[in-house]
Amino acid sequence: MKKNIISLILISTMVLSSLLGCTSSSVPANETPSNGTSGNENPLIKDTGQVVISLATELQTLNTFAMQNIVTNECISNIYDTFLNVADDGTIIPNVAESWEWIEDENKYRFKIKKGIKFHDGSELKASDAAFTFNLMMTEYKAYQAATANQIKEVKLVDDYTVDVYLNNPSANFLYLCAINVKMYSEKAYNETDKYKDTVISCGPYKLVSYDPTIGVELEAFEDYHGDIKPKIKKAVFKIIPDANTQVVALETGELNLSRNFAMIALKNIKENPNLDFYSHPCGLVNFIQFNQRDNTIEPLKNKKVRQAINYCFDKDFMIQVAEEGMAVPARSVANQGMFGYSERIPYYEYNVEKAKELMKEAGYENGFKFDAIITRDGKDKKIAEIALENLKAIGIETTVQVVENNAFIDDLKTGNFVMASSHLNLNSDGDNAMDVISITGSVPFSGINDEWIEEQNKLQKIELDSKKRFDILESILVRTGEEAYFAPIYYPKKSYAITKGLNITGYDKFVGVQLKYLEWAE
Repeated sequence: MKKNIISLILISTMVLSSLLGCTSSSVPANETPSNGTSGNENPLIKDTGQVVISLATELQTLNTFAMQNIVTNECISNIYDTFLNVADDGTIIPNVAESWEWIEDENKYRFKIKKGIKFHDGSELKASDAAFTFNLMMTEYKAYQAATANQIKEVKLVDDYTVDVYLNNPSANFLYLCAINVKMYSEKAYNETDKYKDTVISCGPYKLVSYDPTIGVELEAFEDYHGDIKPKIKKAVFKIIPDANTQVVALETGELNLSRNFAMIALKNIKENPNLDFYSHPCGLVNFIQFNQRDNTIEPLKNKKVRQAINYCFDKDFMIQVAEEGMAVPARSVANQGMFGYSERIPYYEYNVEKAKELMKEAGYENGFKFDAIITRDGKDKKIAEIALENLKAIGIETTVQVVENNAFIDDLKTGNFVMASSHLNLNSDGDNAMDVISITGSVPFSGINDEWIEEQNKLQKIELDSKKRFDILESILVRTGEEAYFAPIYYPKKSYAITKGLNITGYDKFVGVQLKYLEWAE
C-alpha cells in the first residue's frame, strides 16, 4: 500500500500533497444510483434545467481564502477555479496555469497562464490576477492559508501571462497546494466588491446570481467556462435546511433534489421510495473528539494516560451505527486512510472500558473528574457527543453536551474556549494536511498541541524531496500523535447523498464531494 501511495504523489522531481482537495474520480459502477426508471417518469422532477441542493448551515463566507467550513466549501467550490488541478492518479495537471518550470538556482516556479480564460464578468484572467491571488494568501489571509502562504517568499509578475513564485525553501508539496488551496481571484472585482463580502467574481463553472445568509445561494452555469467538463445543469439553488429530517420531507415532495445531510435513519425508506435514490462515495472526512491542549486546558487533559483512557472508553462501532447507519469504519488517526504517511503502525484504541479504568487509576484519577461541556454542532457530531457523554461516565468523567451554532463553534475552537469538542475535518491525501491540525504552526491548530519533537519533524518533511524518507517522517509523526493520544479519532465516514431519481451523478471530488459539474438530468 505504501508503494502505491508514494507513486501517487510523485511528479517530475517533486513530491506532491493536498489540503482542500480537488481530485475527481469517475463513479464506481457499484455506487451509481439505479432503481430502473428514467428520470422523465419521475413525478418529483419539476425542472430539468435546475437542481435544488441542501445546505446544513448558512455559509461561513463567500471568500474561499477565509473559509474553514465543509458546508461552505461544498457550495462555493463551484464558483472558484483552481490554479492547477489534480488528476485521478494524483499527479498535478494544468488548469489556469497551463505549464510550469522549477528553476532550482533561484528557488522559484515560473508559471505560464492559459490565454483566453474569462472571469464571470467577462474580463480576461491574466498573470496579474494570479500574482494578486498569491499575494492575498500571503497577506490578508495568511492566518487561514498558512500551509501555502508560509512557503512563498515573494511573487513577481513577468508579463501578461507569466508569473514567478519564489519559495523560502524547496517544497515537497507546493504544486499540490496550488491545486488545492490556490483559487483564482479577480484583482479588479475583489477591490470593487468590498473584498467579496456579498458577491464573488471568479472563473469556475458556475457564477453567483444571489446570496442571502438566511436563505441560501443561487448559481447559474457560466457559459464561457474554460474547463474540459462543461456544466450541464443551468441553474442551481442551495437552500439552507438545517434539520436533517426536514431535508428528507423536502426530497419526498420534490422541493429538494439532493440532500447532503439527510437523516441516516431514513435510509431504508429512501431506498424503497421509487422516486428517490441513494448515492455514496469514499471521502477524506474523519470524525473525532478534539481535546484542548492549550495552557488554559483542565489539568487532567495534560496527562497522556487520561487522554489514552478516554480513547479506550469510546464505543466507535456504536457511534457508527447511530450516526452513520453503519456506513463508516473506525478511525485510528485524524489522518484519513490512504493519506501519504498513514499506516497500520499508528496506534489503534479499541473499545476497552477496563483498560481505560486502569489508565485513569495510574494517572491519579480513579474517581474521575468533571468539566463543563463537550461542545458540538448539531447533527452527526451531536450524536457522537451524546454517546461520548455516556462512555465517559463509565470511567468517572462527568460532563454535558452543548450544541453551538456553526460559526460560534469555529470561534470557540480558534480561541481555545472549550475542553472537548465533537467535530469533523476533511484533511485530504497528504500527511502534511494532518500537520495543519497537529502542528502549532498549522492553519487550524485548534487543539493547541505544542510538541517540540513533532515541530522538528514537521520542518524536515516539508523540504524532504525523497518520497520514501518523507513517508517515514510523516508516519513517525502520526504514530507519535496516536501514542500521545492528542485526539480521539472516531470514524471515517462515506459521503452519502439522497437524491431525486433521474438526477445522474457522473463523478465526484473525493475531498469536496459531488460538485455541480458532475450532475445532469436523465434524458
